[in-house]
Amino acid sequence: MRARPIVWRVVRALAATLVLPGMLTGVGSGRAFASCESWSGTQPQNPGTVEDELDGVTVISPCDVWVVGFSFSSNANQTLIEHWNGSSWRVLPSPDPGSGNNFLSGIRAVSPSDIWAVGASNNGGGSDQTLILHWDGKSWSQAESPTPGVSADLNAVRAVSASSVWAVGNFFKGGRERTLVLHLTGAGWKRVPSPAPGQASELLGVSAASPRDVWAVGDFTSGGKKKTLILHWDGNRWRQQASPGPGTASTLTGVAVTSAASAWAVGYAANGIANQTLVLHWDGRHWSRVASPDLGGHSNPNVLNGVTATLGRQRMGGGHRVQRRGEPDFDPAMEWHQVDACPQSRPWVKQRSQCRRRQFSR
Repeated sequence: MRARPIVWRVVRALAATLVLPGMLTGVGSGRAFASCESWSGTQPQNPGTVEDELDGVTVISPCDVWVVGFSFSSNANQTLIEHWNGSSWRVLPSPDPGSGNNFLSGIRAVSPSDIWAVGASNNGGGSDQTLILHWDGKSWSQAESPTPGVSADLNAVRAVSASSVWAVGNFFKGGRERTLVLHLTGAGWKRVPSPAPGQASELLGVSAASPRDVWAVGDFTSGGKKKTLILHWDGNRWRQQASPGPGTASTLTGVAVTSAASAWAVGYAANGIANQTLVLHWDGRHWSRVASPDLGGHSNPNVLNGVTATLGRQRMGGGHRVQRRGEPDFDPAMEWHQVDACPQSRPWVKQRSQCRRRQFSR
């Protein structure tokens, strides 16, 4: 079972986005959600006695939010699903098919009664099985999903419509880690062939603008160097797209697309000392790097774990940093940070409202 970034502060970071009109869902008006309370000081429950981790979030409305991850109390991880109803968080029962570890990495809603969550489970050995759960408005149940190779994990999911949902991850076969893409149609979940370059490759994020415009991101290893990996679905097949891979190693963890001419991908790149934030933009022809701040400094880790985009000018990215060497990466005061982006001609800056022109030296 692959190690995943600790991102439970995603809940606090996304709280601010709910007050931005249309930022995530564009559902209803502010007046309709006036009864919803602020998330400030209202954190999700922690059912595990040892550890709880949240790795994915989907926002249907300010009164309808879901987060997923895992909890650990004794011998193994168990799936964790929590729901925000506008006033409080509640843990909902969720399947744990494996006798060993079970975890969820991503979640996406089609509607309040049609939600998908993905991850993996195992029976105590070294082989993972893909795990897909579905919410029908009343309960969570497991859906059948293929597990190619000797082990497979799902890391992200994106719904184009009720009849078209994509999930991405990785699987192991013949001693190699390879990209994994699953697609839900009327015939259930099926594997779709996808490029798997290099000695090892994986997909960590997926996003779609239409049934014929889907992007998936991750990384692959070639010649001993980890490089960014971007795949595109045009309605017929997945193809690898050229993408910048700066630094001594680079990874993309999330992607957001709004149209055929605009998409954003985020992650991190190593500068030889520590990881630094990485932001790429698609302009309809090619991917290019966009300047982004490293709040922890040049010699300390800075990572972006996800991104969301609107049809307007604003993008949101989130990650974590470490201010000084030796400080724990779990410090709530500096683990998760909101980054608002200005129009494409301006670099990314950390701020809460107005766009400001600013140059960042790297």
